[in-house]
Amino acid sequence: MKENFLWITKTEENLQFYSNSARKANLSLHFTSFIDTDTKSSICKFVRYLRNEFYFPIRCNVYFCNQEKFRSSKGGYCYGIFYSNDECGGRIYSQIYIPANNLLYQVYHSLCHELTHYFQWYFLDDQNRNDRSLEIQASRYATRILDDYCNYHCKEPDSACEGCYVK
Repeated sequence: MKENFLWITKTEENLQFYSNSARKANLSLHFTSFIDTDTKSSICKFVRYLRNEFYFPIRCNVYFCNQEKFRSSKGGYCYGIFYSNDECGGRIYSQIYIPANNLLYQVYHSLCHELTHYFQWYFLDDQNRNDRSLEIQASRYATRILDDYCNYHCKEPDSACEGCYVK
């Protein structure tokens, strides 16, 4: 990853610098009981990769729901939602909601997209840029992280990798 990459890579220097951002750090995963064990296991494997590569300085609760998409507040549909702690009605930590009834690649892409919004919020980048610019960056980063994951970690055909599944 480039040095100006928005996500915080997990280096000793970054761990020391960002470790006092909050009382709790990292990602906390929550699954509805309707999500099957194989899907849950695959998602946990991918999140383990993210945790090994990147540092999440403030706890973020990630909820995987038994849906294909969400109705957005703007009237359309979306495949993930990020709420900062300011938008969560007084909750301490930010939250992400991901519909898990999709191909794994789409679930992972949505997660990376929303985690980019998490880092945009953390670095106050979301206050300096317009929505379109933030969305473009989130989509690009999600694709880039998934390419890296697939190039270095996909050992056999897997629906988690865009190149491995038939659209």
